[in-house]
Amino acid sequence: MNRRSVSSHRERRIPTDASPSDASPSDASPSDASPLEGADRGCFGLLCGKGFSTFAVAGTAILFLCAISPCRLSAKDDSLSEKVATAIANVTRKTTPAIVRVRCIDGHGELNGTGFYIDPSGTLCTLAEIVRGGRNISVLHNGVERPASLVAMDPRSGVAFLKTSLEGDRANGAFLSPRQVPAPPPMTPVLGIGFLRDERATPSLGMITGSEVHDGDHLYCIPHYTANIPLGEGEAGSPVFDLGGRFLGMVVSGSTQPPGCRIFPATALEKLHHDILRFGRLESGWLGIVVEQAAVPQETSTARILSVEAGSPAENAGLKKGDMLLSLGGHQISNPEEVPAITFFLTAGDSVSASVLRDGRVCKLELHCIERPDDGNSEQAADQKTPLTNQGTP
Repeated sequence: MNRRSVSSHRERRIPTDASPSDASPSDASPSDASPLEGADRGCFGLLCGKGFSTFAVAGTAILFLCAISPCRLSAKDDSLSEKVATAIANVTRKTTPAIVRVRCIDGHGELNGTGFYIDPSGTLCTLAEIVRGGRNISVLHNGVERPASLVAMDPRSGVAFLKTSLEGDRANGAFLSPRQVPAPPPMTPVLGIGFLRDERATPSLGMITGSEVHDGDHLYCIPHYTANIPLGEGEAGSPVFDLGGRFLGMVVSGSTQPPGCRIFPATALEKLHHDILRFGRLESGWLGIVVEQAAVPQETSTARILSVEAGSPAENAGLKKGDMLLSLGGHQISNPEEVPAITFFLTAGDSVSASVLRDGRVCKLELHCIERPDDGNSEQAADQKTPLTNQGTP
């Protein structure tokens, strides 16, 4: 995710194309730290404490239903409860064959998380924090452990893609295909399925609570869904579904008290996967601008260009510091927080239109995206706040 710095005048400055590595650790505010910082290193990341409590799905479902209707149970209530239980069972049965446990050994020990097959060729999606810097990556599926290789990491979102062989796998061909789906409204029941300490994927029920564009001083590359799914250690990278079985996204961070998580949308995963299929690597487009929050809106926008990178597509197109950004790629801009969600879907080689207000006059420009200078699909992953991974010893 991108990092947003705040000036002394409380103006929000947003590097729309920059990698989190561009921000120094000293810029982080106290809110950036994981609530478990300073705890035993064996409790790596949030939701990774030893001796945590796991909510049973049946119990969670009952609590969920009671929250909706505190009235005395009737035959109708029983019917609704049965429908929810049936939906949970159906989604779990249909999707579990595509979900795997991801293991990685790094210099500190063993990390465990969750991943899932994203196409029938053996490509997997997981959280970059699990595999970043690891020398030995493997996936456990149907009781069989297979070696996996790193294909790419996206430094903006913290998503990683792995590759493994499906030879001899009885569930060969089971995968979760990310598609564009409407954003789920608040109070939508959702199901996260991931691996705890055992070798079986475990479903957890919750509901969508909203969406976030940033967390403290961290600006997400695209808005994340928020949900109160009670996940446990090892469930980083878990896929999330609605009760109709639609794949909504992947868990990238969360907390135990109160239970909650942030979900990277499936629509954004689809863009990254498309790059892998088309180019064999990630081809994120780069414009080279940094925008900030202007104190006074002009036209309908408060997104002001703070700086333009030398030699960037923005400079070549004629964008200048102080321009008010009115539209980008056919999308009207009202504030700077909308810009990263647009640039995320750009690919190197794309042409994108922009309009800016300069000296009281609207200027229309055409930008030609190039590959991000820092992309390279190296092992530099995003500065995720709460990796939800489980660290142990090899």
